[in-house]
Amino acid sequence: MLRRDPTSGRWVVFRDQPGAPLPGHGRCPFCEGNEDLTPPEIVAWGRPGESPNRPGWRVRVVPSAEPLLRVELPLERRADAIYDFASGTGAHEIVIETPEHRASLAELPLDQVQRVLQAYAQRMSDLKGDRRLRSIFIFKNQGAKAGARMPEHSHAQVIGLPVTPKVLKEILKEAHGYYQLHERCAFCDIVSEELERDVRLVATTPGFVAIAPYAARVPFETWILPRGHEPDFEAAEPAVLGDLAGLLIALLARLERVLPEPAYNLFLYSGPNRRAEPGRWRTLAQDFHWHIQILPRVAQPAGFELGSGFYANSITPEQAAAALRLETSP
Repeated sequence: MLRRDPTSGRWVVFRDQPGAPLPGHGRCPFCEGNEDLTPPEIVAWGRPGESPNRPGWRVRVVPSAEPLLRVELPLERRADAIYDFASGTGAHEIVIETPEHRASLAELPLDQVQRVLQAYAQRMSDLKGDRRLRSIFIFKNQGAKAGARMPEHSHAQVIGLPVTPKVLKEILKEAHGYYQLHERCAFCDIVSEELERDVRLVATTPGFVAIAPYAARVPFETWILPRGHEPDFEAAEPAVLGDLAGLLIALLARLERVLPEPAYNLFLYSGPNRRAEPGRWRTLAQDFHWHIQILPRVAQPAGFELGSGFYANSITPEQAAAALRLETSP
């Protein structure tokens, strides 16, 4: 179930019945050949002409064994005295990014990472067909410090939510306000500014820029933004995803060399599901720009950060960009 805090607007998910751990007996449930250790797959790529839940796949998507939300639940929204309640209706999927037992996306070949990104796009597009889901959130927890339950095998998570999460809602609100004031997309302006000043650029490709953001929250925080304006990640063409795959491999490999114990969270922010709320996000096509944020887990948030919402960062974005900078095509 979901409950909303009326003082902050934050939704909290309460897992009704945590799933039981899978009986692996020392076997990794994400490795090829261990398909019997996961729930039945939703979709898989690279296994032509074979029955499901068998070896031969390259990327595989399965329901989470311990889901935060369940797609089979009917959606219920209601008042609970002064509070707002919603049923735990949604989707929680695991994208197993490789059949091999590898810890990091940066260890995979280019074509495999492109296939992974295409899987992200396909799952996002498919789940947006469910009008109960207002937002599709894709993220990676790399390393135990970042919250990975199985840090030894590269994977990502896809969550379809019946509400718009507070962080995304705040990003959308700020982007809309910027557009109303300037009649331009804030993210497009960031891309232009960082390309012109060249002090926080980490890497550039024909289709993307990677930057240390001006107000980075943590040391070595990095964003990847498309040069072209597009609100929805799932609309990206295969060639664009190929360009992104190369940049992502190089950037994550560089981060993992710079960080003493590489652990980070990767967030993919894409436009909300307009089918779920027709007419609400009217200017989103003009004012929002999908992007990736990578937050290394270098320091533990303390009282100031947790209580105030401020962040205290010991490394400037300019210093971080100089340390992370890659040699890439302009």
